[in-house]
Amino acid sequence: MKMLTLVFLIPFSLFAQAPVNGFVKKQSGPYFGLQQGKEVVLEIGFEKRIKEIQFKKPHTHAFDLGANYDFKRSVLGADLGYWYRPNRIGFTFGGVVALRSDFNRGTVGLSPTIGYKIWLLHANVGYYFYPNSLVSTNTLFLNLRLVLSDKTSFKRK
Repeated sequence: MKMLTLVFLIPFSLFAQAPVNGFVKKQSGPYFGLQQGKEVVLEIGFEKRIKEIQFKKPHTHAFDLGANYDFKRSVLGADLGYWYRPNRIGFTFGGVVALRSDFNRGTVGLSPTIGYKIWLLHANVGYYFYPNSLVSTNTLFLNLRLVLSDKTSFKRK
């Protein structure tokens, strides 16, 4: 009788479980970067990543906010960005809204970016489109960031 109960109870308990679609991993922390274009620009900022950990089609979204400074031309800037990675080891696709000022004039620009992120490093390449070129700054750029995650949380989907 005990064996018969186990035969019916074990499959019932296995099929009664809700399917687990994966986890959501949220990470946030500072980043330090170097942007090379016409000029070398130092960056510091904050990034928040939301990564879906699942077997099929995992993807990652990230938002970042940072400040940068070009010492040679004395240009101060702020960047608000977003990027998306559609799978585990693919490229990242994103965009940046940029504010630049040389303390006399200012300008706003947009930049599409494509990059690659592996462990702590994120490399991007992009082109800033400025409607008016009042401030002399980078347009075509290569960006390398060291992203440090100090807060990580997991949540079942």
